[in-house]
Amino acid sequence: MRRAGGLLPLAVGLLCAAATRAPAQPLFAQGWQDYGPGKRYEALRNYEKHREQPEKRQRTIEKRYERYQQMPPEERERIRKNYERFQKLPQDQRREYESRYKAMKKDSKQR
Repeated sequence: MRRAGGLLPLAVGLLCAAATRAPAQPLFAQGWQDYGPGKRYEALRNYEKHREQPEKRQRTIEKRYERYQQMPPEERERIRKNYERFQKLPQDQRREYESRYKAMKKDSKQR
């Protein structure tokens, strides 16, 4: 079993790699001590949500996050900025974006 502390950066970064989900804050790994109470609560909540997922989904998310961690800093920064822009969109535009993304993803799997 993993320790909660070992997955906290993952808990904070879970949705960076899973672009179809929209967490409340821009996500990037930092030390636990650098988080304020609100971010700590959010990270723990994300961690619990992660643990409730089926094991296959957990592995997929973890692999995506590992891939994100391996990206050059410039690419991670580009992703983070895109995510921040996404978070500022009105809810209806976010839903539309997610719908188009899912359709595009489904389309690419069928090829």
